[in-house]
Amino acid sequence: MRKISVSGYGYIERLGYERSFDLVSQAGFEAMDFPLYVEKKRGEIAPGDEDFFFSLGKKAKERGLSIGQTHAPFGYREDDGSTFSSILSIYEKAIRYTAALGADKIVLHPIKFENCVRDYRREECFLLNLELFEKLNRALEENGVTALLENMFIKKTQGEFKKLYPTIYSSAEELCRAADALGKNFGVCFDSGHALITGEDCPSACRLLGKRLRAVHLHDNTGDRDDHLVPYFGKVPFLETVDALKEIGYAGNINFEVHFGNVPEEHIPTVFSYIYEVGQSFRRRLDGEKL
Repeated sequence: MRKISVSGYGYIERLGYERSFDLVSQAGFEAMDFPLYVEKKRGEIAPGDEDFFFSLGKKAKERGLSIGQTHAPFGYREDDGSTFSSILSIYEKAIRYTAALGADKIVLHPIKFENCVRDYRREECFLLNLELFEKLNRALEENGVTALLENMFIKKTQGEFKKLYPTIYSSAEELCRAADALGKNFGVCFDSGHALITGEDCPSACRLLGKRLRAVHLHDNTGDRDDHLVPYFGKVPFLETVDALKEIGYAGNINFEVHFGNVPEEHIPTVFSYIYEVGQSFRRRLDGEKL
C-alpha cells in the first residue's frame, strides 16, 4: 500500500532525529522524505557517515517508519564558484547515505545560471545538467538508487523585491526530455508549489510526466512565494492533481513537503495530524473512493 509521508524540512535540526521520528510516527505517518542537507547552508551535506545514516534508518524502522526518499543538498549556481567535481562529490556521498538509510530514491535540483530566467541560456543550462547528472549513473547503479529531477523556479532580486520566475526544469516537457535522455536511473519528483509559482497546470503536468513521475512534494502557496504551506491554505488544485495522479497510475508515496520552521514544538503534532488526515483522504481518492 502506498504510504503517507512527510518531509523533515524545518524541524529535524531543531528537534533532533529521534525526537522527530517519534513525532512523525505518533502522528500516523508511515514514511519520511529525509533532508540530507544542512538547513541553514543547503549546499552542505548533513554531517555523518554511512554507518551513522544506517543506524538512523534502523531507528526510523523501529518506529514503523521507512525513508521513502531523500533530498540532496541544493542551491548550486554554475557561476558562483561551484565546480563539477565538488558537486559530484556531494551528490555521490548523498547517494551512498540514501542507500544506507534504506531509501531507493533521491531528489536532485539542477544547477542554474544566475540569470537563467525563462528562456535565457536555458538550453545551455539544460545540457550542462545532463553532463553533470550522467556522471552519477555509476553511483546510482552501485547503490540501487534512482535520482528524481524536481521542477524548479529561480529567485531574482529587483531592488528591495524578490520575484520568482520559471527556469530550467520548470516545465513538465523539459523534465520529460531530461529524464528520457538520462535513462533508467532517473525519474521525476513533482513539486506542486513550484508548479503553481511557475504557471504550470498541476494536473496537466502530472499527466504529461506519466510513468516518469516517481515521487511528489505536495505543499501549497498563493502563487508568488515558495511558502510550503499545508494543503488548502493556498491555490494549488489538490483534488484535480490527485485525480491526475490516479489517471497515470502513480504508485509512489503521498509525500508532503510542508515547512515547519516557525511552528513551536508543542504545536507540531497538531499540524502533523491535519496533514496526515489530508494524506488519508488523498490515498482514498487514489484508491478509487470519491470524497
